[in-house]
Amino acid sequence: MKSAIICHGDCDGIISAFLYIKHYLMDSYPKNVQLIFTQPWRAQIDARKLMKDLNQVVVLDLALSREFTNFLKNLLGRINRLVIIDHHVSSREYESELDAGGRTKVILAKAPSTPRLMIESLKPIVNPYEEFLIDVADVCEGNESRGEEVTRVADLIKLSIARDPGDIDYLTHVVNVMLKGQNVSNDLEIVRRAKIAKFLLHRLLKVMADRSLEVAGAKIASLDLPESRIFAGLLGVAATEFAKMNKSDVVLVRREEGKVVVTVRSLNDRAFRVCRELTNRVGGRYGGHAEAASATLPDLALREAISIISEVLKNVPK
Repeated sequence: MKSAIICHGDCDGIISAFLYIKHYLMDSYPKNVQLIFTQPWRAQIDARKLMKDLNQVVVLDLALSREFTNFLKNLLGRINRLVIIDHHVSSREYESELDAGGRTKVILAKAPSTPRLMIESLKPIVNPYEEFLIDVADVCEGNESRGEEVTRVADLIKLSIARDPGDIDYLTHVVNVMLKGQNVSNDLEIVRRAKIAKFLLHRLLKVMADRSLEVAGAKIASLDLPESRIFAGLLGVAATEFAKMNKSDVVLVRREEGKVVVTVRSLNDRAFRVCRELTNRVGGRYGGHAEAASATLPDLALREAISIISEVLKNVPK
């Protein structure tokens, strides 16, 4: 049987893929398992790479959007089974549309991470190595650490991915390191990439600190198109770190080709509500969690985007 896994190309998405392969697809991997790593905003684009003769498609840790949900509904016409497991709050909006009787298994619920949701819902028997990586996934998603080593490995994986989140070969390499039960901290390629990303992250945090402005209990920092390209992949990590450093909500707004992308981190549930309100005002799409969310807006001047964000922050209470 040929299967495909479409997953978020971030820390907990990769750990989700590792766990699913380890417990349910090990006999087929790698020959009969296609791995597709993507981002929620472009999942429906990358999913077009799916092989034609698939029996099963598994979607892990991807916040569902209207476009991606429509793609999955059409996909049901040519596969035997669709599995969706995700912990993003915004995905619940589309749950009822993907019910196709016995051919679809949809698990959408709030959890610290998708790997945590997987073990709570599917209940596989996990070993200490897997339990450790599930703790790592929780920390990667901003939850409290269960130990210094967990935090260190979470930082290593996040940073090593962040430098080039579109490098499919590298993301597959990380999954394979885990499938072999190897110590992530000892993998030379993971360590090398994390070191480079850490240097760039420090530069980005300084840029954010130098130009941030405070509005309604949040710090807003902006990046123009060239800066957005330089620091691509590190922006979510930087927003999280900047929020921790300042003990404040953070909005990072940046220009990309033909659009404006807003990343929000909050100390409570304001991130999701801010992104939802932004798209209600100007259009676009949003998704994520209560404390960590993002919005993709139509192409605007940065000054105009910051003005709209400031108004929204004033109207969305903590």
